[in-house]
Amino acid sequence: MIKRVVFIAAAFFLAIPPLHAEDVRVTSSLDKRNVEVGDEIHLTLRVTGAQGNIQAPRLPAFKGFDTYYTGRASRITFINNVSTSSVEFSYVLVSRSAGQFTLDPIEVVVASQTFRTDPVTIAVAGAQKKVTRPPAGAIQQPSRPLPSSPQQPPPQLPTPPSSVPTRQESAPGYKPEDDNIYVNAWLDKLTVYQNEQILLTYSLYTRYDTRYEGFVEEPEMSGFWIEEFPAEREIARETVRVDGKRYVKADVRKIALFPTAPAEYTIKPGVLKASIRQDPQSDSIFDEFFNDSFFSGSGFFSRRENRLLKPPPILLVVKPLPEEGKPANFQGAVGSFRMSATMDKKTVKQNEPVTMKLVIEGEGNIETLKQPEVPEFEHLKVYEADTSSQLFKTGTVIGGRKTFEIVFIPTQSGSVAIPKLSFSFFDPRQAAYQTLFTPAFPIQVEPSDQPFELPQSMSQQEIFKKDIQVEKQDIRYIREKLPDEESKKFFAWLYRGLVGADIFLTLFVLFGLMQKRQEKIFSRDSALKRRKLAKSQAESRIRHLRSLARSHHPQGVIHFFEEVDKTLTQYLSDKLNLSAYGVTRSSLERELESIFGQEDPLYQNILELYHLCDESRFGKGDVPASQKNEALKILKSTISRMEKVRR
Repeated sequence: MIKRVVFIAAAFFLAIPPLHAEDVRVTSSLDKRNVEVGDEIHLTLRVTGAQGNIQAPRLPAFKGFDTYYTGRASRITFINNVSTSSVEFSYVLVSRSAGQFTLDPIEVVVASQTFRTDPVTIAVAGAQKKVTRPPAGAIQQPSRPLPSSPQQPPPQLPTPPSSVPTRQESAPGYKPEDDNIYVNAWLDKLTVYQNEQILLTYSLYTRYDTRYEGFVEEPEMSGFWIEEFPAEREIARETVRVDGKRYVKADVRKIALFPTAPAEYTIKPGVLKASIRQDPQSDSIFDEFFNDSFFSGSGFFSRRENRLLKPPPILLVVKPLPEEGKPANFQGAVGSFRMSATMDKKTVKQNEPVTMKLVIEGEGNIETLKQPEVPEFEHLKVYEADTSSQLFKTGTVIGGRKTFEIVFIPTQSGSVAIPKLSFSFFDPRQAAYQTLFTPAFPIQVEPSDQPFELPQSMSQQEIFKKDIQVEKQDIRYIREKLPDEESKKFFAWLYRGLVGADIFLTLFVLFGLMQKRQEKIFSRDSALKRRKLAKSQAESRIRHLRSLARSHHPQGVIHFFEEVDKTLTQYLSDKLNLSAYGVTRSSLERELESIFGQEDPLYQNILELYHLCDESRFGKGDVPASQKNEALKILKSTISRMEKVRR
């Protein structure tokens, strides 16, 4: 009886995941830090010691660089029978302008904990030049766009030459505020299956001299796995006619969406920003003979202004996958795939590993593909080893390749056959399920005296796989015996441990429910989310500023005050619900003056802090280092006061 209770208690404690089974470390590395404009830099983000699946981190917007995600790889290494697990995420950075840049720390969330890498400095030399297209297999990550600086104007949509053919297009199903410029956000399919790819395209129609300047409000697409297509270096345009009017049309953004569940979805496409000259093109007879660019935006009295363009919501119907014909081994893959497999050896010794490399490639959501199920074998031990994925883009389709490595360890000599493994997917084009098979692999196992050793931490479930065998079939009578004092102490300790574990699990579940409820509220009110998270994000950056404050080098002082400026502006924008991409210093001053009043000491301190930041930036660091502590003091006072005024 005591043994049974001890076994149950041990199983209970083993069911709780260890908190410190292996130290989690997050590091980043670059293949080079001195490049020229247009060069590629390979960034590797390595997470060591993490358990379970980790989402690919979204990088922050690095000033001066375009960022592309190129895939992931997971590895398990064994040294002296001790295993170490790691996951690597690969990115490519393409430099856009010359200068000295510092990459902000990258945040990685592992088991509800946030880890940050160290900032990295990159020197980019050379003059501005045309940047090459992204590397094959790269997918550009959506990140927080930065406002365009005067030295780096946003991409311009020039008026097309008269040789571009025109074609008739139907008007969108809504009436824009200004029919001389509008955006149409549209899906290539309005009814799809679960996990089937759909393409969201933003088409800009304009009759002005127009510059596209990105998104001031990102689209709301809850319930989708999202992959961003790389932005074109030179935005293609064409001339179209809508309701008898001629427009320049340009597809400025494309996003691949994979719906995760069947339902009816309403996609809110967000808000775009464009700057225009207020001189709509005419449709006079002269336009048929002269190049439009001769007239576009060239008037002496032309004025440029910003426009916010908001496409209407889009309704999407996602159908469930059919039950008819669904294979038993189906794990949710949707698309068009092919599979191949190879073995690294045909002859091995007993208790030595042989590795199968299984590759699944094609069109679909590669990141969510799961390894085909491997059945249990009588004389083979099976372990999962490395998994890696690579993304690529073909036209307007997301695809790629996912590689699984499976280790087989034969425990008995002789001829062993590894049977076929199967992988099933749903092909939406044919509206039918497909099943692929690997070939059967015969293996010759030679006798060996080497004993079998279970690789430590490779598969903890294997430790608990016990063969059940019947010891005896007769009935034993139960003996009644009062427990002694030692047993009483043991059970009292066990009871307290179980109660403590129960309380801990209850609090953990309650915390998870509160987090889920908060995320649900935030998903409905993005402004509330910005206000609530503004303080924690600002305090995180202040901790980084304290480390920068130790530097007394003029360049370090400049960098310190640049970060102070960014931290204060970001916090005030979030707290006052102003656009972080289009906010100006004057608009912030007006908002603060309406809250505090012009004579308020804190208001005057904030203006003085902005003055210090500008003086450091344009005075090449000619600011006393002692002012850094005063800057941090004003920054913290502003946050404390704003938290009381705006909750």
